[in-house]
Amino acid sequence: MLWLDDLDRFLLPGGLDQGMLSALLEQRVVVMATMRSEMYGNYSERALRGMDADMASVRRLGSRVLNLIEPLVLDRQWSETEMGRLRAHLANPNSDNRLADAAHHHGVHGIAEYLAAGPKLLEEFLTTRRQPKGHPRGAALVQAAIDLARAGISTPLPAKTLLDLSTCYLSAGDASRLQAESPEQALVWATETQFGVAGMLVATDTTEAWRPFDYLVDAVASAVEATTIPDEVWEAAVTHANGGSELLPVGRSAFRFGRLVLAERCFSPLAARGNHVAMHDLGFTQRERRPEHTWSSWYRTVSETGTPLQARALGALHEIEGRWDEAMACYERAADQGDALAMRLRGVISQRHRQNDEAHKWYVRAAEGGDAVAIAFFNQPGIYRPEMGHELGSETWGPNVEWDEEDEEPWQMTARTSRILNCNLEILADMAHAELNELGDQPISPNSFGIFFALLPASTWNQPRHWRRRVLRALDDLNEDITLGRSPQPRCAAEELALHFALESASAMTCDEPDLVAEFTQGLPEQQGDYDWGVCSDLLFQDHDVLFLYDPMMQGLEHPDNPLNQRMGIGDLRPEGWFEEFGNVSPRDPSRGFTH
Repeated sequence: MLWLDDLDRFLLPGGLDQGMLSALLEQRVVVMATMRSEMYGNYSERALRGMDADMASVRRLGSRVLNLIEPLVLDRQWSETEMGRLRAHLANPNSDNRLADAAHHHGVHGIAEYLAAGPKLLEEFLTTRRQPKGHPRGAALVQAAIDLARAGISTPLPAKTLLDLSTCYLSAGDASRLQAESPEQALVWATETQFGVAGMLVATDTTEAWRPFDYLVDAVASAVEATTIPDEVWEAAVTHANGGSELLPVGRSAFRFGRLVLAERCFSPLAARGNHVAMHDLGFTQRERRPEHTWSSWYRTVSETGTPLQARALGALHEIEGRWDEAMACYERAADQGDALAMRLRGVISQRHRQNDEAHKWYVRAAEGGDAVAIAFFNQPGIYRPEMGHELGSETWGPNVEWDEEDEEPWQMTARTSRILNCNLEILADMAHAELNELGDQPISPNSFGIFFALLPASTWNQPRHWRRRVLRALDDLNEDITLGRSPQPRCAAEELALHFALESASAMTCDEPDLVAEFTQGLPEQQGDYDWGVCSDLLFQDHDVLFLYDPMMQGLEHPDNPLNQRMGIGDLRPEGWFEEFGNVSPRDPSRGFTH
C-alpha cells in the first residue's frame, strides 16, 4: 500500500502523474491519499479556468490524476451516528481523556482536526519563544489570552487588551528579539490559521477580538506545574467582566487559585443585587478569609430565600462544622421545596444520632421523591423471620434447645435446607434471565419496577447487559455448588449478594408457602436445623460488607481508596470490582460458560 498524505504535494511536475499511477496499479499497489477539500477544489475545471495559463498548465496534470479516482468525502464535523458512538465510548470508565477533551471543546472544528492540530499548535507555542528567530511577543500575547481564559473569561478578548498584557510575560532577555517583531506581526503570527484548522488565537464574531484555541488552555491548565497568573491579568479579567455575566466565573476561578480578596470583590456586587448564587459563594469566601466570622449574614439570606440546592449546600457546610441543628433546619427547608437528596441527608443525620424511626421517615420521603439511594436502601435483602413456634421443622429443632458441643459435628446445611435454597436460586436465575432480555443495556431508573436487577444497589443501575449477565451467572455458580453436594461458597461480591437474595427468597418461601416447601422436599429426611436461615446467613459468608452498599450513610465506602474502606479492609465494592474473586477461596473455572 502507498499512502500519500496531503496529495497536492505530489501533484507537481515530476511527481505523481497518470503514467506513474497506472504503473503502480499494474503492480497491484493500493494507493490511498488524503487531501483537504479547499485544495481539492483548486483542481476543478472551474478553478482552472480562472487561473493564469502557466498555473493552469501545472494544475491540469494533477487534475488528470484526480479524474481517475473516486473521492470519498469526509465532513469536518462528525455525524450524529459517529457522535453517538463517541458518547458510548466516553461512558466507559477507561475511555481516552484526549477524546473527552475533544468532544467537550472542539466547537466549530471537527474532533479529528482538534486532536490533530492541538498538539502541533501547543508544540509551536511552547518552543517559539526560545528560538533565536522565534516570536516572543506573539507567544506572550497568546499566553495572556490563555491566562484570561483560566481566570474565567470566555467572551471575545480585544486585541488591545492582549497586546497590553503581553508585556507581563516578556523578560529582559527578550528585548533584542522584540525589535524584530512588531505588535502587528505578533498578532498576525498568533492568529494565522495553521494545519488547515485554526490559529493559536481564534477569530470571533466581534471585530478585532479573539479567543484562545481551547486545546492550549486545557494543556496549560492541566500541566503538572501550571504557571501562575500575573496580578495584571487578574485585574484585567475583573475589568473585562465588570457589569457582565462573567464576574461569577472569574470570582470562582480566583477562589480556586487562592485569591480570596479578588474573589470577594467579584461576588460582592452580585450579592448586593440579590444574586443568591453569589451570596452563597461570598459567604463561603468570607468564611475562608475570616474563620472567626464563619456564618455571615449572606448565609442566612441564602438559607431563607435561596433555592433548594443552595439551602442543601448550606446544610452540608453546617454539618461539616458539627452544627447539627442548623444543618437539619437547612435540609428541611430544601426538603419542603421537594429536594429528595436533602430528605435523605436529613435522614442520615437522624440515623447518626440513633434516631432510627425518624431516619426511616425521612428515607421514605426521599424514596417517594425519587432518590435512588434511598430507594435502594429499602431493597436490602434480609431474612424473613416467622412468629415463634411457626417455623417449618420446629418439631425437630427449636431455637432454645441446648446442643451438646462435644458431640457437635462441623456445620453443614441439611438436605431440606439445601433443596429449598437450590430451588430459590433456580427461580431467581430464571426471573433474572427474563428481566435481562427485557432490560438489555437500558439503565434502571428510580421508578423502575424489576424482579431482580432493580433490587441491586443503586450504584449498579447504569451497568450494561454483559455486566448484568455476569451477576446472573453468580446465581448459577452458587446453584452448581449445591448440585455438586457442597454448601454454596461465595467467591466474589456478586456471589455474596446473589446468595443474600436467595436466602431472603428461601426464608420467605418457608414462612409463607409451606405446601410448596413440602412438595419440593418430598422424600428428604427431617433434620435438626432444617430451614435455619439465620445460621446460614451467619456461616455461609466471610462477612456482610457488601450490604453496606444499601446504607445511605455509607455512600462512597465502595471505593478502595476510601479511608474507612481501607481501615475496615473491605476492598473494591464498585460494580467493576464485583467479579474479582477473593484471595482466600479456590477460584472457579475461568473457562466455564453461562448457563443462561
